[in-house]
Amino acid sequence: MAVISISRQYGSGGWAVGEKVAVRLRYRFVDQAMLDKVAHDAKVSVQSVQDIEKRAGDGWMAFFNEWASSLSVVRHVPGVSSEFDEEKYRLFLKRVIFEIAAQGNAVIIGRGAQMILKDRPDAIRVCLVAKDEDRIKTLMKRYAYDEKKADSVVYREEKKRLAFLRGFGVADPEDPVLYHAIINTSLVGDDGTADLICALVEAYERKNGKK
Repeated sequence: MAVISISRQYGSGGWAVGEKVAVRLRYRFVDQAMLDKVAHDAKVSVQSVQDIEKRAGDGWMAFFNEWASSLSVVRHVPGVSSEFDEEKYRLFLKRVIFEIAAQGNAVIIGRGAQMILKDRPDAIRVCLVAKDEDRIKTLMKRYAYDEKKADSVVYREEKKRLAFLRGFGVADPEDPVLYHAIINTSLVGDDGTADLICALVEAYERKNGKK
């Protein structure tokens, strides 16, 4: 009943690797599913949640302020009122991710799960990194960006990601001690990375008598 948290540098292949791991282990792949749950609880469209997750600062905070009062899940989180800010959004994420982790057998992509689940013994935390040039090429291929645009997006999104993670109270979200493994997808590739993560899960299950 392990849960896998995959943190990743922007453009390093987290989505592709997560899907491969989930298929091999027959785990739930929690990315779109998490958006679905947030949208369901909030009574808004999934597209609305996706749009907000792409923003930073006052823009997406203002959005949460608008509909937070309709969130039944928020009313059960201590300290969360109808007015949402960045910290309350993190509390909201914690509740959702804790629920998913309690059920086990899930692969969670991003959203600070490595911070939220850092004290759970059944949470296997992996961080994916890649060479800058490979991350830029990934964005050029996926979104048809030119090289200059891809370079700008990689830098901007990585800066936003690290700022958000620091808000969980960890001084250095890239501290290797947080993770069971840090894998360079430029060197290993998506399939090799998935192999290594599956091997970590198997080692955990052997150690804890799950197999």
